Amino acid sequence: MKKKINRILLLIPLLLSVLFLTGCKVMMFSDYKKVKEYIIEDCNRVGLHGKVTITNLKWTALESPTYHVSYIYSEKTHDGQTIKLEEVHTAIRENGPLASNGSTDLLEYKEVFVKQKSLKKVGEKIKNQLNKQSLGFSISSLSFEATHFKFTEKEKILDSVASENVKEGKIDFAGYYQIPYQTMVDEELVDTTINIDDTESVELQDIKNATEKLDASELPNGKYKFDYSTSKDGYYYETSYSFTVKDGKVSIV
Repeated sequence: MKKKINRILLLIPLLLSVLFLTGCKVMMFSDYKKVKEYIIEDCNRVGLHGKVTITNLKWTALESPTYHVSYIYSEKTHDGQTIKLEEVHTAIRENGPLASNGSTDLLEYKEVFVKQKSLKKVGEKIKNQLNKQSLGFSISSLSFEATHFKFTEKEKILDSVASENVKEGKIDFAGYYQIPYQTMVDEELVDTTINIDDTESVELQDIKNATEKLDASELPNGKYKFDYSTSKDGYYYETSYSFTVKDGKVSIV
């Protein structure tokens, strides 16, 4: 019996070594605390001072021991919203981030301006204007998406506007939240989707016909897309049609 116990005791260091080499490690409170502090430090460095919630944490012993973390960043805004950004998955070396701002590189905080409450009012106004026209179908809502501005001149312009916002005390999401709608339009930072009522029966040709006769005299400049999706009898149908508006004139993309 004593020999068996001794054998088991001898196996414990070997087992621990195997676990270490294969990258198995139980995440402790101290690990979560350490990684969260790294992320918060990176967030503060770019002007973000909201809440960081870690949703998953693992550890691997590769060439350099590394944490693999998933987290959600959220922040309360001046207009009474609590906005959560999409979950981020990133890697952080155990002795610190891989590089300055490493844990925020994939955090899409610069696109947050499309979540402003004021944009909902803009969307409602445009929807009402369109529903007054004889398009052949009803508009249920409008939605706004940030354009693909990363690594372009547009991003530099957006960075400049955000910097001015911070100087004026508009610090939500490091200044990237309170971007005026007119600035979004002028700098082509936003695309607008016009959602067609899914209770109606609409074909692509119907949307093309509506676009041709669309009165865009009161529409802001920019890229637009009619979008229609519905499901019936177990089948899903979706179609869309894009166009641009410039000084009241419609052009097909």
